[in-house]
Amino acid sequence: MQDFHEFREKGNLTFALILIELLKGKRKLREISTDLKITPQGASVYLKNLQKLKYVDSGNTPTPEGVAFLQQILATISLFVEDAYEDTGIISSCEAVAGEDLGKGDRVSLSMNKGLLYAYRRKKAGSNGVADFRAKKGDPVRISKIEGIIDHKVGNFYVLTVDFDDLTPKKLGKLNRILKEKSIEYVGAYGILASEICKFGKIKASVYAPVEGCIEAGAKGVNSLLIYSPEMTRFFFQKLSANIHKYRINPKFVEI
Repeated sequence: MQDFHEFREKGNLTFALILIELLKGKRKLREISTDLKITPQGASVYLKNLQKLKYVDSGNTPTPEGVAFLQQILATISLFVEDAYEDTGIISSCEAVAGEDLGKGDRVSLSMNKGLLYAYRRKKAGSNGVADFRAKKGDPVRISKIEGIIDHKVGNFYVLTVDFDDLTPKKLGKLNRILKEKSIEYVGAYGILASEICKFGKIKASVYAPVEGCIEAGAKGVNSLLIYSPEMTRFFFQKLSANIHKYRINPKFVEI
């Protein structure tokens, strides 16, 4: 599949738009030019070029080759849009917790609280949308037609490397103090040693996708701590490099 920018540079996007108009049954130059906001002369030139490419026949009916071209460009555009949404973090709809009773069509504002997105009727600066259906306070609700950026503070993502000699009451006491001092609400244990240290210290920790979990928690405004051993360092940095760009959150190293 070709690159999206290659389609743009060749003018193939306009070819695709004209093919769509033709497939909708429009044949007159004035109809096509009006819908695409180009001159009739310009539309005529594009149609002649489409005939040369054998994407349309002499009657300006799209050929199988023309339809295949259109399918390819639409698939490429779709992939480009998906990647753009992922890279920029822009969304058009989302799920949220109703911060109060909401009615269908209510205009709401969105805010993050301890990692959860809440919707309130009162309008304020930041991100706003529309409730898709009625919801009682505390119920999940879908919000569409989102505009703006959610105003929230990114949480701190702390990382701590541990070794076997850290399995002592003194070190575990220091670890618990770090959790309290840093206001850490989410802990990830990466590896067997990290998991056992958390068990001995009576620290609730996630052992499933802990790196990704800690990064996402931080991105949602929750302070997190990832604990890992030297044996897991290589794997940790691989996962870190794969996720750090996506969430745009940098780790802060701490010691016990």
